[in-house]
Amino acid sequence: MTIKSKTGFAYQAVYRYLSALIEEGEPEVPFKLPSLRALASRLGVSVSTIQYSYTLLEREGRVYALAKSGYYARPPARQGLAPDGSNLLQRLQAGQRRQSGSLAPLLALDGPLLRFERQVQRQYTSLPAPAWNPCGDPELRRALAARYTHDGAHHWYADHVYLGSDLRAVLDITFEALKLSGQTVLVATPGCPLILQALQLAGANLIEVPLGDTGRLDLPALRERLNAGGVRLLVLDAVFGAVQGQCMPEEDLQALANLLNRHDVHLLENDVQGELCFSAARPLRERLSSQRVLILGSLEPWLGTEASFAYLVAAGAAKALAEAFQRRAMRLPPLRQKAVARLLEHGVLDEQLPALRMRLQHQLWRLDRQVRSRLGRYLLAYHPVGGTGLWLRSRYPLDMRKVFERLLAQGLLIEPGPLFSTQGSHERYLRIGVQGLAEVNHGTLLTALANALAEEHQKLAVATDRPEQVHRAP
Repeated sequence: MTIKSKTGFAYQAVYRYLSALIEEGEPEVPFKLPSLRALASRLGVSVSTIQYSYTLLEREGRVYALAKSGYYARPPARQGLAPDGSNLLQRLQAGQRRQSGSLAPLLALDGPLLRFERQVQRQYTSLPAPAWNPCGDPELRRALAARYTHDGAHHWYADHVYLGSDLRAVLDITFEALKLSGQTVLVATPGCPLILQALQLAGANLIEVPLGDTGRLDLPALRERLNAGGVRLLVLDAVFGAVQGQCMPEEDLQALANLLNRHDVHLLENDVQGELCFSAARPLRERLSSQRVLILGSLEPWLGTEASFAYLVAAGAAKALAEAFQRRAMRLPPLRQKAVARLLEHGVLDEQLPALRMRLQHQLWRLDRQVRSRLGRYLLAYHPVGGTGLWLRSRYPLDMRKVFERLLAQGLLIEPGPLFSTQGSHERYLRIGVQGLAEVNHGTLLTALANALAEEHQKLAVATDRPEQVHRAP
């Protein structure tokens, strides 16, 4: 590529090219730009021309230089707050990538995983390479099916399991196979942002069913909606609400199962955090026919990016699902899949889950006490029964998206309530996650959160002509 022959000065074209590269980046996530020599060779101009273009961008604050490393882009923040959680999700993900440890797996299983992978490699040095299967490796599919089989009435086989590269890929393929465009789907919210986003992109007629602060659904309202007809699918977290950390009572689950059976509505259970309930609980899926249940899961919470495979377990719609996964033809690493299968079959994950649940329970309950003590003036805390975060409600009509932005500017993360809705609901709520957050960092986050809440509360008081003194955290 060369830009020497184009009209105008060469540095202007280089400037425009670099500007486009910067704009393509994630909001507020720095990344390395090409070196002077590499860019000069790519664009067919002199090194001094590249240097001058970089200097212009540096004066504008759009790039910065690091000694012996090169130039780095500083992409601008996306302006404005989306009414739903879409923009919030992008900004939260960008913040997580910048924050060390926030995306780390919950368990340290990379050592055992690599050990099993070496065993598989030795085995296949004298055997033909394992055949590729578009729905995933049969050994891993069998291992996952076995994890969900607990009795003769609810059993699963390898053919019921479909593997994908990550959660979003499995969601997109599943919704494509189910042909949800124009179909009515009920989703309990606050819910998983990825599922909400995928349903919107699939063109589903998405209707949110709000969960109460204690995790209960409004069953009379749900019954009325189902009686109106046309509902294809209900999306619900498995075992407990992963966002709120609350469990639905047994009698509610049974009543909900009766409603779904009566109206022939299918259930998609999000089981990504189902293993993290602090006490034994029976999921809704075990009260329904396996033919009308779809289970969504992921290995990323346990194995991280080393094996971020996601999966769907479904006995029904076998032909449509198999064809959809074959069309996508994802080529997952075969030996890594077999290593994960053996890790599961040998009980390595199950051995560590009890200690993980105890650790999370300790962290969350300690954080709960700290919030009640330090932020009780502004926030109501809901004691969690599982999960990786604490769900909180503002005592005042404060928009937590603004609090989120204040903390994000300081490199601190909370999850504002509208993130878990497509309608911008739950604006008075926020969630503090403990994944990747050491206990010593709780104090820093809570102090900054206290100050942000105080400032937003003062603005509210001024707006309503009731000025109050701002109580800043020490």
